[in-house]
Amino acid sequence: MKKLIQIELIKILNYIPFRILLGLYVLAIILGLVIYPLVDKQVPMISLTDLFRFPDVWPFLTWVTEPYNILLALIVIMITTNEFSNHTFKNQIIFGLSRKELISQKLLLILMLALLATLLLTATSVLLGISYSYKLTFRIALENSWMVASYFLSSLAYMSFGLLFALLIKNTALTILGFIGFRTFIEPVLFLVFREREIRWFFPMRANTRLTPLPNLIEIFQRKLDSDQPVDEASLEILPRGLPLWTNILLVAAYIATVVFLAYKIMDRKRLT
Repeated sequence: MKKLIQIELIKILNYIPFRILLGLYVLAIILGLVIYPLVDKQVPMISLTDLFRFPDVWPFLTWVTEPYNILLALIVIMITTNEFSNHTFKNQIIFGLSRKELISQKLLLILMLALLATLLLTATSVLLGISYSYKLTFRIALENSWMVASYFLSSLAYMSFGLLFALLIKNTALTILGFIGFRTFIEPVLFLVFREREIRWFFPMRANTRLTPLPNLIEIFQRKLDSDQPVDEASLEILPRGLPLWTNILLVAAYIATVVFLAYKIMDRKRLT
C-alpha cells in the first residue's frame, strides 16, 4: 500500500491541473471563514450568523460545502483520464503493477482527498463555532458533529462516480461533460419525472445530496427564542423529507461499494490506451 501511495503522489504532485483544482478547493473552504460571516443577510426572522454557532455550524457547513465535492470528482476524472491518454497505465503494467493495483492507487487517492476535505471542513466548522458561539461547552460543540462523517461519505461517493465515468469514457472533456451533465441535468429531470414516486429518493446523486440536507431553519429559530412551543409540522413540509437518515447512509455506501466493484471489473477488461 505504501508503494502504491508513493507512486500516486509522484504522479499527481507533478500534474499541474491537480494542483490548480486542489488549490481552488482549499481556497473555497478557507474563503468561507471570511465570506460567510460577512454576508450576514437577514433571512426571515433569523440571522445567518446564528448558523455559525455550535451546534448548528455542523449541518450548515456540510450543506453549503457539499457542492465543492464536484471539484474533487473533477480532480479524480482528470487524473484518471490523463493516465489513459499518456499511456501511464500501460507503462505501469510493463513495470510490474497489476490492474488491481492500478485501481487501488485511485481508490487510495480518493480516500486521501476525502480525508483532506473532511479535515478542512472540520477545522472551518470549529473556528467559526468558537468565534460565534454565545456559550461553549464540550457537549454543545460536539452535538451534530457526526455530520462530518456524512460529508466524508458524500465526498467518497462523488469521487467514486467520477472514477467510474473516467474508466468508462476515458476522454477528459467528454468525461467531465458526462459527469456534470448527469449531476445537473439528467438526474434532476428524472427526479421531476418520478416526483410522485418514492423511487426518486433512490437516485445516486439525490441520495448523496441528502446526506447533507438543508438545516431546519425553523427549528434553529425556535431554539434561539428559547421557545417551549413545538414546531408546527405543517411548516416543515417546505423541506423534502426523503429517506430516513440511516437508510440514506446505507444506500450511498451500497452505491460506493458497487462502483468500486465495477471499477475493478472494468479495469480488468479495459484497453489501457
